[in-house]
Amino acid sequence: MSGSSRTIGLLKTHWISILLVILAAVFIAENRYSTTIELFWLHITSPLWLILLVLFAVGFAAGRLNGRRKQPKK
Repeated sequence: MSGSSRTIGLLKTHWISILLVILAAVFIAENRYSTTIELFWLHITSPLWLILLVLFAVGFAAGRLNGRRKQPKK
């Protein structure tokens, strides 16, 4: 398989992943400004994309943990 056909094959099979990476890069570039989050006594200043990424990871982990509990035991 030549290099160009390998590249085309990669694009055909992984186009959704490539598109998501491009969208993530644009999202990060658009949300580089800092924002402050206040929670109880904490004041956290960070780029908005990083805060959203952390919140997404926390929500993903909570969903995974909740999903594991609901599985019936065999």
